[in-house]
Amino acid sequence: MSNDMDPLDLPRINRPDWPRHAPGAYPILVCVQFDETGHNALTLAMRFAEAHRHAPLQIAHVVPDTSTSGRAAVTERHTARLEEASKKLEEFVTSRVGERPLEFKLHVRIGDVVQNVFQLALDYDVELIVVGTHGHSAVSRLAFGSVAQKIVEAARCPVLIAAPRDFSGMEPTLIPDPPRP
Repeated sequence: MSNDMDPLDLPRINRPDWPRHAPGAYPILVCVQFDETGHNALTLAMRFAEAHRHAPLQIAHVVPDTSTSGRAAVTERHTARLEEASKKLEEFVTSRVGERPLEFKLHVRIGDVVQNVFQLALDYDVELIVVGTHGHSAVSRLAFGSVAQKIVEAARCPVLIAAPRDFSGMEPTLIPDPPRP
């Protein structure tokens, strides 16, 4: 007797409240660190949101932490780190959004970055995840791993990588092919 069910497939649940966003809306999850990668990701996501007009931004920062202890010292450390990250995220975003008429919500989580990104994507029913990357070489990614790469590999919705724009070391084609009709 053969079992055609893949044990890795999750059961499908009929949800009358799904999708959670209004028809025509295009919610975007933006994952930011407080550096150039976060700036690149937020800038690109804001361009998409402005062009779409119905693209609320869910802007998230995840404080990496793998400790699961419930001890008071760990809980205090987590609380302090979350409060600090919340303040930084608000400053980071408001300084870049400025007076733009964008709809956005801020989220701060602690724990595994990739798991938290996917949980936010599911909870807010996003259509696109935008993440920044340092644009490191393949060798350094193999040695240290890349959160952006892990997100791309396991994503269940489109992911846009906001890499730094850098064509240094390349030469343009002298006579590019003309566009084809």
